[in-house]
Amino acid sequence: MAALPPVALLAVAVASGAATAQLAGDWLPPALPVVAGLAALIHVCVRPGSLSAVLGAAFLAGLSGAWLSTGGGPCAQPAEEGTAVVVSGRFLAPTSGRGAPLAITGAPCRGRTVYVVTRDPVEAGLPVSVRGRWRTGSRGGGLLFASDIEAGEDEDEGLRWSLVRWRGHLVGRLERMYGPRAPLVAALTLARREGLDPELREAFVRVGIAHLLAISGFHVGVVAGVLHALLRLGPLSRRGAGLAASVGTWGYVGFLGFPDAAFRAALILLAVALSRARGRPPARWGALASALLVLTLLGPHRLLAPGFQLSFAGAAGLVAWSAGLRERLQASPLRRLGMGFTHAAAAGLAATAGTLPVVAWHFERVSLVGIPVTLLASPVVALALPGALASLVADAVHPGVGAFLAGGVDVLLGVLEVGTRWLARPDWASVWVPRSWVAITAVAALLGARTAWRAGVRRRVRRGVGLAWAVAAVVAWPLLVSLQSRDVLEIVAVDVGQGDALAIRTPRGRWLLVDAGPPDRFEGAGHPVVRALRRRGVTRVETLVLTHPDLDHIGGAAAVLDAFDVGSVLDPSLPAGKESYVSLLETAQARGVPWRRARAGQAWEVDGVTLRVLHPVAEPRVDRGSAGAADTEANDVSVVIWVRYGAFDALLTGDVPVEVERTVARELRGGIEVLKVAHHGSDTSTDSLLLVRADPSLALISVGRGNRYGHPHPDVLARLHRAGVEVRRTDQEGTLRVRARRDGRFTVMVERRAGR
Repeated sequence: MAALPPVALLAVAVASGAATAQLAGDWLPPALPVVAGLAALIHVCVRPGSLSAVLGAAFLAGLSGAWLSTGGGPCAQPAEEGTAVVVSGRFLAPTSGRGAPLAITGAPCRGRTVYVVTRDPVEAGLPVSVRGRWRTGSRGGGLLFASDIEAGEDEDEGLRWSLVRWRGHLVGRLERMYGPRAPLVAALTLARREGLDPELREAFVRVGIAHLLAISGFHVGVVAGVLHALLRLGPLSRRGAGLAASVGTWGYVGFLGFPDAAFRAALILLAVALSRARGRPPARWGALASALLVLTLLGPHRLLAPGFQLSFAGAAGLVAWSAGLRERLQASPLRRLGMGFTHAAAAGLAATAGTLPVVAWHFERVSLVGIPVTLLASPVVALALPGALASLVADAVHPGVGAFLAGGVDVLLGVLEVGTRWLARPDWASVWVPRSWVAITAVAALLGARTAWRAGVRRRVRRGVGLAWAVAAVVAWPLLVSLQSRDVLEIVAVDVGQGDALAIRTPRGRWLLVDAGPPDRFEGAGHPVVRALRRRGVTRVETLVLTHPDLDHIGGAAAVLDAFDVGSVLDPSLPAGKESYVSLLETAQARGVPWRRARAGQAWEVDGVTLRVLHPVAEPRVDRGSAGAADTEANDVSVVIWVRYGAFDALLTGDVPVEVERTVARELRGGIEVLKVAHHGSDTSTDSLLLVRADPSLALISVGRGNRYGHPHPDVLARLHRAGVEVRRTDQEGTLRVRARRDGRFTVMVERRAGR
């Protein structure tokens, strides 16, 4: 840190304080005196001097400034989870039948952006009033599921909203010029990713080139390079052309609405160009720190955004390691591939190393093919980006010329899309990395660096010791986790909103799934069950149990069949004419997945875990309506499964009513550790007789926040309370994980919400 310029230390101190304010939330006011006291103690006892005093003051300034800018706390949501709200604002992009970001222009979150999920087509930039239900996003952002959108009061648009509307019209022109490829072109040129195919976005993530879909320093650098080459055709010198090109990029960045990564890149380009114009070597750390300081002061809330962190982490990696890596590559046999390759490889390695911990922390996945794929994809994007921008300009002058250029760009992007999808298909393309691994590796690296930081120790030795600690943590921690998971059964109640989804992990790491929740309403993010399983590295589901054909239990099954290798499907085989159920049957048949009928008495064992079907006991009774659909008896034939692992027992009851519970209770003799409460806590289930016969220790209720059914019913909660049963709910805590041992002992852990 001593080698960093003062502005870098100042920027880090201010940003650290602002980030602390965002994380502390309501804990900040009582904790502020403690923080101030610790800062004073460090100043006096650890590192006395003017520099530490300035950095301490900068930290406190960032802390208090971020707190005051949020009006006394982080404005993460305008209301309690699941409640109905009305928000006024303007869409930053056309909704395109899925949704789009909405910039809030009214209280209480003026200036913040939330994502509105809607199928109504709405133009960008127009004032609107949105009524809907609030949800918290997967990484803290806001989701508003709109039920009604009304045009707001007609106001003077101003330059910002005129540009937003213009960008919206350009998206429409791209749809005319590029057809199905338009969403990809819009992402690469206009920073609009709302209409992008979710599977394609997931493929970009798996192969480690998701950064190419967001306007970042790479895109700004390409635009600056094209402008520099064009300006060099005139009388300007190299330095003059560089300065003019850096200024010209601000027009492009401003047209996009000053996204964080592009804004940061434009600031750095301008600082470097000014340094070179004055004949001085560019202060890269100073330029990066200045951009961090400016963006922090403009909006402290952006510090916790993954895109913001990835942008600066990648830039920091380039500044810190690209030069050294380039020298090493040029001294190796790889220099035979040319200077262009060594420069690109060094930049890719440095940026990947910088972003690796951030990617692993936020997305819990690390691509194993990211660097080589980046080297292959970057030249394609570098050619396609200016070509796409040129096609937009040409289309405004002469549509024929624009169509000609669009044809060439379409070929390039077709190669990029097909190659990305093909490379993302192998399971080994990316690996699951739990957050615990990221945290322990970071701590080990810091401890290693602290241990090696001694006077007289060479820099190479310091780096080697730090790397050794990190590698030891990477190797040792998975072994510890594996040892900890040995002989442990896990039952994960996935937070899917108003529905059921229970994932079961056997002691040897095989997975079963009981129900798959409702359909994914927030298209583009991936179904929460699929995300939950992928975060755990699941590639195969041995058995998918669908307790009954209601949509809140089978809605996500198609996504599971698409995402994983499924051994078999087990359900009551109720002859339901529902379109979703028939479509699911066709999907399973197309993938060659066996479909089995569940009946009482069936039992099977997986890695020492016995699963026994207690219901249905006979052929389902069908009451056919006018359409011939068996809708009214679905809950009566819900599959009930008794899970037994040594002395541990769990009863999974689907949506069975009281009459079925009383039949099932005859099989029980008490000692059930975990009861999955039937029908989300409805008063049609959870009979007192069942509670007496099962005598559960823990009740899991899978239920949606703010649901319109009033689940769980107060009478059910009262019965559970009188029986002395501990109640845990997904609407209050999110995803819940039960870890059980063979002797019957178990623990319950709360995971982060799935982002509904």
